[in-house]
Amino acid sequence: MHTFNAIAKSLGEVTLIALVLGVGVPVIFAAGIRFWALEPAADGPQTSQRNTITTTLAYVCFVAAAIVVLAGILYIAKDFISHTFDIQLFGAKPPKK
Repeated sequence: MHTFNAIAKSLGEVTLIALVLGVGVPVIFAAGIRFWALEPAADGPQTSQRNTITTTLAYVCFVAAAIVVLAGILYIAKDFISHTFDIQLFGAKPPKK
């Protein structure tokens, strides 16, 4: 029964992380696209200037998505980076000397 509980717990953790990263990052990016596409109201003054709040929110969403993607790439390549550049990221083992 202990093995079943350990497997169920590990599977739950992987599923949760997959949902957060697999759905969360695209949702943040899509929110950035949505904020970027917002236009001024049609009955307001006709200006070609974008709303600075929505533009800032769009940039924040894009940067957040980019940071998560970059962190994922660095996590995957942590052993290569440790071996090649002697920089330990995310608990990578130092190269043998």
